[in-house]
Amino acid sequence: MQPCRPHHHGELPCNKDEEDEERRHFHQVCNSYQQYATFHQVTEQGVNHRRERLLSSMNAVVEDGGPTVESILQKSLSQQQMKKNNELFCQATIRNQYFLDNVLKHCGAMTSQEVLRYRNEVEAFEVEWTTEDQISKIDSVLKSVYRDWSIEGREERSVVYDKLLGALDKYLPIRGNDDAVMNNSTDDDFNNYNDRGPPNIPPRVAVPGSGLGRLAFEIYAKGYSSQGSDFSLPMLLASDFILNGCSGTDTGSHRKFAISPWIHETKNVKSLQGRCRTVVVPDVVAAVEPSDDGELAPDFTMLAGEFLSLYSHFLPGNRCVDGDESQEGSVEKFNAVVCSFFIDTAPSLPHYLITIYHMLQNGGLFVSIGPLMWHWSGHGAVLPDDLANGTMNETSNVQGDFINAKHKQRTEHLDQRYLQSVDFTWEETRALIVNCGFEILEEEFDIRTRYTSDALSMKKVDYDCVFFVARKIA
Repeated sequence: MQPCRPHHHGELPCNKDEEDEERRHFHQVCNSYQQYATFHQVTEQGVNHRRERLLSSMNAVVEDGGPTVESILQKSLSQQQMKKNNELFCQATIRNQYFLDNVLKHCGAMTSQEVLRYRNEVEAFEVEWTTEDQISKIDSVLKSVYRDWSIEGREERSVVYDKLLGALDKYLPIRGNDDAVMNNSTDDDFNNYNDRGPPNIPPRVAVPGSGLGRLAFEIYAKGYSSQGSDFSLPMLLASDFILNGCSGTDTGSHRKFAISPWIHETKNVKSLQGRCRTVVVPDVVAAVEPSDDGELAPDFTMLAGEFLSLYSHFLPGNRCVDGDESQEGSVEKFNAVVCSFFIDTAPSLPHYLITIYHMLQNGGLFVSIGPLMWHWSGHGAVLPDDLANGTMNETSNVQGDFINAKHKQRTEHLDQRYLQSVDFTWEETRALIVNCGFEILEEEFDIRTRYTSDALSMKKVDYDCVFFVARKIA
């Protein structure tokens, strides 16, 4: 399978500023990978320091001889127990750092130990420390690795992935499984199925927002040509390693790693042992044997980049390659676009839907499951004080000329996508899908699931997801 790399379709090469920005971003992500263990160990040392300050500053004896802060803390957590806990936590950070170092080594970057040796060899070396925000992204990577690539995460992911894989089996079965489509589809469905291409070519399926790549891999393993994509470089580095760097030397074997994905959690924790517990990843060999029956084998690719940019070449007027108009319309479209927890990541849902529409062949499937969290929501709202002249002019145009300079000043630091985002209801979302040129074939509500949830946490978030299957109308 092909590894994830920044991907451009028929575009001019990036200019120097863009190339420099890509290098800076890659360095920033690698920096956060390299400093992961140090960051969490120092953070935990800060917590221990607070405990010590609590002991030294609040140890006055109560007049009636009752308990003191000192007596409570010392009896609850002795020095010996604190040392044991620190060792347990430190071992968990080292486990995670070992996995992250293997990711770094796979992508050609320096590991944490190599950076440390380099710092010791270079005089006056100035450390560029990462941030809490960057480390939180690495924490999310480890939780996603748990969800997608561990036995323990199977229950959570199967609720979502099984629905999506079942829709492909039903409406776009691999050749040789024709009974499924005959038993579950109308005559029109079967005609579209027969028009999907030569019988020896596997159907093409796009999986945008594929994160750690398990869904895209499962689709590939069923015999489809699968193309995953994601915008998050921290996620893509880890998925590239799991998909391409964990194969063993013996057939069917693979490298396994123990990780502790919950060490960053400090709230709603029942015990330190639970917080530092391990899971083993990956749970399967991420490889499929090529076909030996004369048919073309499916392929598996992962792309790095923002969804609209990656697939803009499917839009009308963007299909020429290097200015050659003779290649207009020659882009090979997909038989299905399959999305898990994806459509609500759109800063502009209509733009996502239009792109998906043009990515698909006539009769192609748009399959999705997830909530409507609207990731770009919650920032840049217009407040009463932002209105010009204190009132909203109903005749104002859509450019927002009723808003005064205060709003611009208050929001100028924000990513513009926050200012574009609209929170649609499902009713509105459904209407957009239909108006875009899709027919809803299936629709199901209240599919309850969690997302990278800690089973031992005292707080769990449930999502009542909507699942739908839509078909592009010819």
